[in-house]
Amino acid sequence: MSVTSTTDTSSTTSSSSTSSSSSSTNGTLNSTDFLQLFTKQLQYQNPMNPMDSSNFTSQLSQFASVEALTNIQSGVSTLNTYSNSLNNMMAANMIGKYVTMNDGTTGQITGISFSNGVSSLTLSDGTTAYMGNVKEISSTSSSSSSSSSSST
Repeated sequence: MSVTSTTDTSSTTSSSSTSSSSSSTNGTLNSTDFLQLFTKQLQYQNPMNPMDSSNFTSQLSQFASVEALTNIQSGVSTLNTYSNSLNNMMAANMIGKYVTMNDGTTGQITGISFSNGVSSLTLSDGTTAYMGNVKEISSTSSSSSSSSSSST
């Protein structure tokens, strides 16, 4: 006659439900969840047929890689936000200045618009130009500076 311990089964079920409830709140496993699962697998493995340690090592290194990539992505996102802020401040300081675009278009900047992290300049003739296409910025229009230089 074999006797099965109900205490071990209930403690396993209890700890498993605790692990899954902590990870299911946000739908992802964190490093603590992974280590708890790893520990439980080791604790309840069959001593006559132990699990392969290289498999655990592989899973642990993959988890560490994913966590590192997530941290890098978060850092890049933060840098992108700072870059967009600096670009927007620079664009706002350009209102009233005269620009020459890469295609030769010139005009005075009368407004700035921001959309999806891209700053667009509104010129005095109503055209819109991207900051990345600005070739030259000046305080005076190129036509007034060229006429004053030709009269001297």
